[in-house]
Amino acid sequence: MMMNLSARSLGAIRGPLKHLCLLFFLILLGVLNARLPLVWEGALLLGGVGLVLLLRWPILGLYALAFSIPFGSLREIHLAGMAFGASELILLATLGIWALRTLALRKAWPPSAPLTWAISLYLGTLFLSLWPAQNMASAFKELSKWLELLLLYLFATEELKVHRKGLIAALLLAGSLEGLVGIYQFFRCVGPEEFLLFGRYMRAFGTFLQPNPFGGYMGLLLPLAYATALTSWKEAWHGWQRKQPKPILLWGLAVIAMGIMGAALLMSWSRGALLGLLGGALIVFARLGRRSWWILVVALCLLALQPQGLLPSSLLHRLTEFSQYTRIDLATVEITDENFAIIERLAHWQAAWRIFAQHPWLGAGTGQYATVYPSVALPRWQDPLGHAHNYYLNILAEGGLIGLTAYLAFLLAALRTTWRIAGHAHGWEQGLALGALGMLGHLAVHSIFDNLYVHEMYLLVAMILGAVASVELASKRSPSKACVR
Repeated sequence: MMMNLSARSLGAIRGPLKHLCLLFFLILLGVLNARLPLVWEGALLLGGVGLVLLLRWPILGLYALAFSIPFGSLREIHLAGMAFGASELILLATLGIWALRTLALRKAWPPSAPLTWAISLYLGTLFLSLWPAQNMASAFKELSKWLELLLLYLFATEELKVHRKGLIAALLLAGSLEGLVGIYQFFRCVGPEEFLLFGRYMRAFGTFLQPNPFGGYMGLLLPLAYATALTSWKEAWHGWQRKQPKPILLWGLAVIAMGIMGAALLMSWSRGALLGLLGGALIVFARLGRRSWWILVVALCLLALQPQGLLPSSLLHRLTEFSQYTRIDLATVEITDENFAIIERLAHWQAAWRIFAQHPWLGAGTGQYATVYPSVALPRWQDPLGHAHNYYLNILAEGGLIGLTAYLAFLLAALRTTWRIAGHAHGWEQGLALGALGMLGHLAVHSIFDNLYVHEMYLLVAMILGAVASVELASKRSPSKACVR
């Protein structure tokens, strides 16, 4: 009897409570509608719709990140003196919903993923290098990048079971749109005067504000385009014969993206991006083996015919001019418009080496390059520019030998894993693995000249590596389907 009375009492309370909650929500909605600007109202509406969609399909967070990485910086929200772009908000919502679903469904965590230990090892060295850090805000900012990379990698590995094609298409489409922005800037001379090229063009910089990160973004995605085009043409041909449009659309998108992003990368005139393109292509074609012999023959013929001037001399000069300044005294060299960028970069390399010499084991601390830079800066080069424009030297300066060893272990583990997966995958899945391999090759080479873990591009690295890891995990779950692609 007492239990029935309690149930009735609770039922009597719940009814008015629901009405009170609804009334409170309507009042809050009315206040927000009266007080907030129209832009904020639209953002809240879109955010609410997005959260509902993410609750139903968390994988949509990856598709949204594919576009927000290049375009999210166009509109930022400033709160408490900090700027938040679309990528940070999407990532926070996606990972938050993933965490809630994991708890609700009582899934094992962390999910099995082949590179978890390698990323965690480098993340551990970043925590260790907090000890000598002076500027904790910069330290936690750098630390958060790699924590986000690890969590997004785990999320992508778990969620990309049957949606890998969709992510490839989203990445290629986003890269093509960003590339078109850069091509427009190049031909229409849209940009600051210092980006002027050959007196009539403009170095492409897209939405990244600078040509070098723009070229880096193009270079990280371009291998995915040409690898997908090289490996999925048979599926596209069979799709044509069977009147199945999806394989044809993916192959066509890859071919178009390859042309657009390749042209945009060249128009960025970024030395690091151009050399990274060669590094990425070399490792992809090495993995393809005998199937790519004709590409290597064409490349060798072009090099052999260079004395006849068939290759642009300006391009070769761009790739080789750096070497003539590596053995000179930077304090005495005459600065000109032509050599300014090179000398500035070399000055930061020397400054990073000086920091490392003072702190060889743990470095000066995670994210501390700009903080320590004034004490080691060369004359005439007092602006720290945020990083050393060489990621390896930047790690040596901030994390010492321990940090560099851990990062190289991560990079080698990622190369080894993607190399192995590319060997047993087929069709477009092999294209995905080869694209990741080319991305890592580009990252390894371009990092000699710049830092590509900026502008949320580290999230791009996490998504592609996670997608490749999911290929291997899916083949282990269903070995009978591993060769049916």
